[in-house]
Amino acid sequence: MKLSTVLLLLLPLLTTAAPWDHDGHDGHGGHHDQTTPTPTPCPGGTCPQCAPLPGENFCDITTSCVYVWGHTDPNTAAPYYCACRAGYRGDNVAPGDTSQQWRLNWFGPPSQQGRVFVRPGIACNTLCDHWELGKDGCQEVAVMDQCL
Repeated sequence: MKLSTVLLLLLPLLTTAAPWDHDGHDGHGGHHDQTTPTPTPCPGGTCPQCAPLPGENFCDITTSCVYVWGHTDPNTAAPYYCACRAGYRGDNVAPGDTSQQWRLNWFGPPSQQGRVFVRPGIACNTLCDHWELGKDGCQEVAVMDQCL
């Protein structure tokens, strides 16, 4: 079977797969809210996790929800955190505000000690002081040992 034939057969399925059109209206006269739900705020001094699943991932698009492989406690599941790009930290967040952003003590190579993690929903477009130092950069952001 030719590819063009397969595409013609699948086209009706692809066009009906979305339950709403680009205007936010469903096909039944109703309206679908396409806004992202707001995550529940976490108490200060904790390291809020993200969920790496579609519809449950509240990380800003400038971050990624990552599995923290440096976790060593066999009694608890390893955490998932919103990770900023290397050399960046949270926007509009004081460097020492550990309820919003933090770093971790990583052991063994490759070290990620310069990586900043943020509460879900926070964007990371602010360059760290001394971002050019790689794993030794972003020292202005506090380390949260209890989060690893």
